[in-house]
Amino acid sequence: MPFGRSGPPAAFAKYEFGVSLSPGQNNQLFTLYTVKEFEGEVIQVDPMTREQFVLQAQGIVQSKANTSGENLFRRFEVQLCLPVGPDTVGRYLQDCPVFDNLWKLRFWDYPYRLVEGQHPGKGWAEKREAPSGRQMLLLTDYGILRLNDIARGEDAFRLLRDVGDSAWVDNYRKGY
Repeated sequence: MPFGRSGPPAAFAKYEFGVSLSPGQNNQLFTLYTVKEFEGEVIQVDPMTREQFVLQAQGIVQSKANTSGENLFRRFEVQLCLPVGPDTVGRYLQDCPVFDNLWKLRFWDYPYRLVEGQHPGKGWAEKREAPSGRQMLLLTDYGILRLNDIARGEDAFRLLRDVGDSAWVDNYRKGY
């Protein structure tokens, strides 16, 4: 070994975006995170607002989880989080409607008291209180082994993409 070198360089922690089906801040029926991971272990999770997630994931606002400033919704083809129209280059969204459907993965009925005129529709869970075993098996593909787990990194964006895919939703709701 050359003089002055004691071994391989130290590993650095990496940051990723995360999505959980657990209710979180601001009466959201899901929680969004920046997740700090070191050597395959989660060592820190910082909740973030829906607005922060959308802006950071698009690369508009600086983020440790998106240091390149790439539009991760575009990269992972999350259609409900992309502008619509013929020329969308350089256009961004302030919000992403896919988040309005995340609660449906966990609940049968909307769990909060509805405000007059509010119609969120029915949830997709097969059981009143939680997803069925079959549905939980589908969620394991995104790193959600238990209901309170966090889908991280690419898995989080694949989940967001699939929640916007009617064929995936149909399979989640009814099974084939």
